[in-house]
Amino acid sequence: MLAAAARILRRAGVDEPRAEAECLWEGVSGTPRAQLRSGRAAATAAHARRFHARVRRRAAGEPLAYVEGEVEFYGLRLRVDRRVLIPRPDSETVVDAALPRLPPERATRVLDLGTGSGCLLLALLSQRPRARGLGVDRSAGALALAAENARRLGLGTRAGFVRGSWLDAVAPGCADLIVSNPPYVEPSEALGPGVAEHEPHLALFTPPGQPYRAYDAILHRARVVLRPGGALVLEAGAGRARALAERCAAAGLRVLEVRRDLGGIERAVAAVAP
Repeated sequence: MLAAAARILRRAGVDEPRAEAECLWEGVSGTPRAQLRSGRAAATAAHARRFHARVRRRAAGEPLAYVEGEVEFYGLRLRVDRRVLIPRPDSETVVDAALPRLPPERATRVLDLGTGSGCLLLALLSQRPRARGLGVDRSAGALALAAENARRLGLGTRAGFVRGSWLDAVAPGCADLIVSNPPYVEPSEALGPGVAEHEPHLALFTPPGQPYRAYDAILHRARVVLRPGGALVLEAGAGRARALAERCAAAGLRVLEVRRDLGGIERAVAAVAP
């Protein structure tokens, strides 16, 4: 069964067909992949039906994370579906850059703008037990999923979620830290297989010729919303981090660092309010 599924995925152009077939089977059966490789995996008819349905979805180009219904981010298992952008390892760079701005001994307040699945906010709260946070998003569906993730991870009492556009409805002086992975992809840019077809365009794309539109909306009020000494950490698209740092400086913030992701791309810009 696994071999047949791997052949289907290979013909569909999946890069690692055997590994993905094993992941899909583990997801429906609960059988660890090591046990699968030993040949000791037991299959029920119900498991087989669910498995074949998932293989068909993956072969049709649906991202693996959506087919499985969850993804790992910063050590957390998060539910994901087509309401939210799939969290990627590159975005963990934002968490790494933000954590030093949250002293563990202090009760701090975090804002996550365009929260999506809640990945940035929940990763930060998982590392800072005294912190509390608010996720803001324009999508009601994304907010519902983020709240579900918070509850499943035991973070629901410290994480709230509200519908809104960036910082428009946020009170002045309420945040020690703002994080965001806003839309920064232009419609003409090339994306990986299945991304534009399946992931929410609201979370991906900027209007043509306006790659900094969301950043400018955030920076317009960031200094007002941050407490003195509070920090802003933004994810940047490839090749755009330096220009984003200049925008932060023009908005009255002091740029602390431009941090590279594991691929060596300048990915996160951290700045602080006076």
